[in-house]
Amino acid sequence: MDRKKKTNMDVQCPLLKKYKVHKKSFTSKSGTKSMLDILFKTRSHHALEDCLKKDEIYQKSERKIEEVLRKINRMGLDQEQLDAVDEALSICNYYDSQYGRIAYSLGFKDAVHLIMELFED
Repeated sequence: MDRKKKTNMDVQCPLLKKYKVHKKSFTSKSGTKSMLDILFKTRSHHALEDCLKKDEIYQKSERKIEEVLRKINRMGLDQEQLDAVDEALSICNYYDSQYGRIAYSLGFKDAVHLIMELFED
């Protein structure tokens, strides 16, 4: 009879349960990566949005951005100038979002590896 050896990763994660991700058994290194991907995607979408809504610094920054965009609209720029401003802002936004995504992912993975080291036999 072929039996898989159970590992620490065979335990259902409360975060997966909270976000209604189906219970799976993670017994291999690739299974562990899959679980990390699921947790990362879940936390970076649901929990992040909740935190941003409550964070005063983020909300203040968002209001400042809206104020500056209204100022640009009042400048009377022609379409070519507006397109150039839009392109510059879009590139900056994309760069910042990728930086944040990578930083969050790295921190998340570092925390998981630290926890795994702490609980090694």
